[in-house]
Amino acid sequence: MWFTLLRKIALLPWRALKAVGRGVRACFRALRSPAGRLAVQCAVTAVVVAAGLGAGYYLVPSAGPAWSFGVEPEPEPEEPPLVLAPEDAPDAGLPAPTEPQSDQTGLPGGGEETDSPADAAGGLLAWAQSLDHLGIPERALLSYGRAEILSARQNPDCNLSWTTLAGIGQTETNHGTTGGNRITADGTTLTEIIGPEHNEMGPMQFLEETWEVWQADGNADGVADPHNIDDATTAAANYLCTGGRDLTDPADWYDAVHSYNPVDSYVQKVYDRADDYGRKSAPQ
Repeated sequence: MWFTLLRKIALLPWRALKAVGRGVRACFRALRSPAGRLAVQCAVTAVVVAAGLGAGYYLVPSAGPAWSFGVEPEPEPEEPPLVLAPEDAPDAGLPAPTEPQSDQTGLPGGGEETDSPADAAGGLLAWAQSLDHLGIPERALLSYGRAEILSARQNPDCNLSWTTLAGIGQTETNHGTTGGNRITADGTTLTEIIGPEHNEMGPMQFLEETWEVWQADGNADGVADPHNIDDATTAAANYLCTGGRDLTDPADWYDAVHSYNPVDSYVQKVYDRADDYGRKSAPQ
C-alpha cells in the first residue's frame, strides 16, 4: 500500500509535464490555424501600441496641445495702462530729433478766436472729422483739440500741441478704449478706467494725489472728473505746461512728458505717436 502511494506521488511531476506538453501542442496547433494567426497579430499590435503610449506619457508628458491635457491656454494679458507720476524730470534731451510740435499741426481749426461759441464748436468738429484717418475716436480728438485751444489762451507761452495730448492718451488707455471701453457723448468713459498697479484714474490715468493738485473742469459743468476726457485733458495740459515750459523746445518737451511718467521708454512711445499724428495731420 505504501509502495503504491509513493509510486503515484513520484509520478505526479511526470504527469504534470505531460499535461503541459499536451497544452503546448494544442496551442501550437491552434496558432497554425488562420484564426490563431490573426489573434497573434492582434495581440502583438496591442502590445506595441500600449508600449508606445506608455513611453510617450513618461518621456514627453507635456507634448500636444494644452486642451489634450484638460488645460485651456491662457490669453495674453493686455498691456496695463502706464503710470502717471508727478516727479520732476531730470536734465536730459529729447529721445529723438523732432520739429517743434506747433510747426507740425497748428491749432485745430486754425486756432482763431471767434465771437460765437457755436461757431468755435462747429469749426472744431469739422477739424476732428477731417482727421478721421488717424484712427482716433472723434470724441477724444475733439477733447485734445479743445485742450490745445484752452491751453493757448491760459498758457500762451507753452505752445502745447494736441498731438502731445493724443500721444499720451493713446499710450495710457488707447484714447479711453482700453479693455473694450469707449468715451460717451458727454466725455465720460462708459465704465471707469482704473489702472491695475496704483489705481490710476480715467482716460489720461491720473494718480489720485496728482489729480487732487491738478484737477480741472474742462467742460465747465461745475465738476472736475478724472473720468471725463475734457476735464482730464485740460488738467494734463496744465500739468505739462507748468514751470514756464515752452514745448516747442525739445528739452522742455522731454521734461514735460518725462514728468508725466518718468520712464524713457514711455517718453519714446509718446513722442513716436505724437510725431506720427502730427505728420499725418499736416497739410499736404
